[in-house]
Amino acid sequence: MKVILGLNCFHADSSACLIVNDKLVAAIEEERINRTKHWAGFPIESIKECLSIAKIDCNQITDVAINTDPKSNIVPKAIFFIKNFLKGRKKIEIIKRYRKKISIKKKLIDLIKLKKNIKIHYINHHLAHLASSYYLSGINKATGLSIDGSGDFSSLAIGQCHNEKIKIQEQIFFPNSLGVFYEAMTQFIGFKNFGDEYKIMGLAPYGKPIYLDIILKEILIKDGDFFKLNLNFFNHHKSNYIYKAEGSPNQKNIFSTKMLHLFNQKNIDNMEFKKNFASSVQKAYEYIFKQIVEYVIKKNYSKNLIYSGGCALNSSANRYLINNTFFDKIFISHSPGDNGGAIGAALYVSNTYRKNTSFDKSPYLGTSYSNEEIEPFLKNYKYKILYKFHKFEEITEIISNLLIEQKVIGWFQGGMEFGPRALGNRSILADPRSSNIKDIINSKIKKREDFRPFAPSILSEFKKEWYEENNFENIYMSSVEIIKEDKKHLAHGVTHVDGTGRVQSVKENLNPKFYNLIKSFYKKTNVPILLNTSFNENEPIVRTPNEAIECLLRTDIDALVIENYIITKK
Repeated sequence: MKVILGLNCFHADSSACLIVNDKLVAAIEEERINRTKHWAGFPIESIKECLSIAKIDCNQITDVAINTDPKSNIVPKAIFFIKNFLKGRKKIEIIKRYRKKISIKKKLIDLIKLKKNIKIHYINHHLAHLASSYYLSGINKATGLSIDGSGDFSSLAIGQCHNEKIKIQEQIFFPNSLGVFYEAMTQFIGFKNFGDEYKIMGLAPYGKPIYLDIILKEILIKDGDFFKLNLNFFNHHKSNYIYKAEGSPNQKNIFSTKMLHLFNQKNIDNMEFKKNFASSVQKAYEYIFKQIVEYVIKKNYSKNLIYSGGCALNSSANRYLINNTFFDKIFISHSPGDNGGAIGAALYVSNTYRKNTSFDKSPYLGTSYSNEEIEPFLKNYKYKILYKFHKFEEITEIISNLLIEQKVIGWFQGGMEFGPRALGNRSILADPRSSNIKDIINSKIKKREDFRPFAPSILSEFKKEWYEENNFENIYMSSVEIIKEDKKHLAHGVTHVDGTGRVQSVKENLNPKFYNLIKSFYKKTNVPILLNTSFNENEPIVRTPNEAIECLLRTDIDALVIENYIITKK
């Protein structure tokens, strides 16, 4: 039996996965267990949970795949290190991180008693990103594109994917990075938490890109076919800048004080400035992204594209990609960021043993609970009314009626999603027709900024009827799409101010329970959509029944469905 453990460790969004005999059977982020968002470190609890899900013993693991290779890009890395990091504290951080990577085997043996003859595979960071999409796509030949902040000294990689093989052809090296640019600009307007980039995406449509020219002239500069950063406005390349790769990521300012002078320091806290700045940053990002895509098209290696890396989560920019008529097929995985690097590394190693591009596309790779396992959790709570149903059809009937009555529902089913987006197994659901539902959920349940939109989950067969024409399936909420004008009034709650929605196309074969709930709602309303947002309240997505019930009790969620139980507050 071949059992491959995939890891993203000592990096934000630390995670683990397991492939057993060419089948991806489990994957989970450490944050879902320790409840610290974007947690960075060694994902020991994720490893244990994957073993539990797969029902195997740690001694059965034959290989460990890690989404980094210390030897990658060694020449440009060494030259930059010598020129920039011999003085200052940065070199200490780099050396510590390098030692952790090369001592992973010992750590695994010490922590979970792995066999000493275990095989350790170090996979280049962007190779793992590309693998995380390519080997799930089912596409034989494609151009691979990976864009992120930085990994193994590279921030962008273009590769050729063909006959189960991936070969990186071109790269952009640190410190130039489209991901770093976006993170720095996110910090600059006050969104300081790691991973807050989606807030700029949500805020951008409210503003005007009045700073676009100055950003493209002074900060993010087109350079030939690609781009470069004006490093005068950044700190990430400096000899004393420390990247915190343990616990809760809490980056120091990536932008330098010169940014404050460029945009007039007094305006930073002004909401009108933030809207216009967010709009300008998003447009600048999209401008460079389009140049990169056009370069890929010019190479004309394939009319298929697989896209990964943290920047592949910029769903607003991805609209340009999915509407580009050059591409026949585009695939973006459910976890294109660093968490998915664990899957990519494991898939890459699995493919070296036995070529297989038919891995399951399901994102539901995390913890699940049977009705019998749920019952003990329910006994801990006195103030609730419980209903248990033997036929799930009864539940969909009741819940679709509650949604029509403008109730907000917690939906907890099957295996937890892997990746940053709730896709119908750990979701908060509501009627998309309501014009005020967004404000209700933002203020009373999610406790978050009022400008942030919610996603439409739509029956797959209706997507072309409701959203502008394209051939992209969009099963993982990878891109926003424009709702058709004649449908907009029927989907106020999931239509952003610019007419877009980050669509999830729900297919019955991927998630039959969620599909049938939406279908029940459609039969009663003629609207084949539900509002879908992640089941949490300023925390990682809930994993256990206990976490789901606690969220129900402390927020204004009206009812909770956990497998065959419906729970309401007394």
